[in-house]
Amino acid sequence: MHMINLQDIIYEWQNNFKFREEFKKDPISALKNAGFEVNQEDLDKILAMLKLDASNNEKLDERKNK
Repeated sequence: MHMINLQDIIYEWQNNFKFREEFKKDPISALKNAGFEVNQEDLDKILAMLKLDASNNEKLDERKNK
């Protein structure tokens, strides 16, 4: 069974601005470039999980830029 470590992906999202920006543009390429192999089911789960984190991080990015 193929398992991905979602905690590693979330960590990468929270701590790697380049990954986060690439992920927003092309999630599959960003994940592959970061060394994660995901199928469509995994990607759907990741996108669902990061949706809230994405909005929170975008707000944080906006505050940092002020």
